[in-house]
Amino acid sequence: MKRPYMICHILSALDGRISGPFMGTTEGAEMGKAYGDIRNQLAADAWLFGTVTVKEMTGNIKPELERSGNQVALGDFIVKSEEAFYYIAVDAQGEIGWKSGIFHRQGAKPAQVIEILTEQASLEVRAYLQEKQVAYIIAGKTEIDWKLAAEKLYEEFGIRTMLICGGGMINWSFLQAGLLDELSLLIAAAADGAPGKPTVFDKVPFLSVGVPKEFSLKSIERIGENGVWLKYQVKN
Repeated sequence: MKRPYMICHILSALDGRISGPFMGTTEGAEMGKAYGDIRNQLAADAWLFGTVTVKEMTGNIKPELERSGNQVALGDFIVKSEEAFYYIAVDAQGEIGWKSGIFHRQGAKPAQVIEILTEQASLEVRAYLQEKQVAYIIAGKTEIDWKLAAEKLYEEFGIRTMLICGGGMINWSFLQAGLLDELSLLIAAAADGAPGKPTVFDKVPFLSVGVPKEFSLKSIERIGENGVWLKYQVKN
């Protein structure tokens, strides 16, 4: 199959958590800056985030579903980026609200938004996204078909390299589906033990336990005084 080369780029605490109070520590803040700098240096065509992460990024905007959607054609809605850079949101049922199809975030260049939906997303949701000029692809009936999504992102948008930026269940889903090629893991010299926080890889609760995956270490780099950047190749 033709698909993007996928790198999971993630920052964690020593306890494996990827969000929580540790981010507010001196060590967490230093590694957070390094994480952003390296993410830009990797020069991918797209960054992909899970639903919860995107809701936080967008300020939990609610979709304004005012139209019936009766005139919306089925299938994908393709809007290409003039700068060939994309933010991809996994949003199976269409829960995320947007101000427009171009997302502006501090420290990053403007990006065309692409949503990954399932057939469960209502016609009202699709009408809303089209009005906002938010591109979307349909991949799966009730659950995301990760391989189909990867193929469409490659074919329809020309995405050749993609960063998977969490959360933990998104990271695991791509790994378990055999689509992840590399892990770029920054570790902050901090821990908070916060319960209920996502870790680097988390199994989706309603799915059975998957097959363990192994990695080959490519490189280790010290960041600042106490942080490290580990790069792994996913085996097989």
